[in-house]
Amino acid sequence: MISVSIYNQSDFSIKNKSTNELINIIFSANNISSGKVDIIITDDEDLRKMKKEYFNQDLYTDVIAFNIEEKPFEAEIYISHDRVKSNAKKYKQNFHHEFKRVVIHGALHLCGYDDQSEDEKLKMRSMEDDYLLKFKDEILV
Repeated sequence: MISVSIYNQSDFSIKNKSTNELINIIFSANNISSGKVDIIITDDEDLRKMKKEYFNQDLYTDVIAFNIEEKPFEAEIYISHDRVKSNAKKYKQNFHHEFKRVVIHGALHLCGYDDQSEDEKLKMRSMEDDYLLKFKDEILV
């Protein structure tokens, strides 16, 4: 089982149990059965600084995922609550739906999926949609 810890610097509450279940469904489907994932909810500026430092890109993003160790599996998902709110409006989604999509997106990156090419983006979007259909529980309070 994947152990999930959440560090929340936002003004909304996250359901730890539901988030843990979602992460475990994704990892199990990708043959990762044990390990640890930290999810850090922060703001636009923190993620922009990380994007610049680690990817040499000075831009805003909603999620960054890092594989820390392979064995035992250890990883981190950083999410900008500011960007999720902005993207929810931009794509005409409710915040809960968009937040869940971003968690799924980060988890897929940790499973080895990428979104650099148009084909990869389409594949990831399709997988996100599948997990959103499969996992009906809310992960936000």
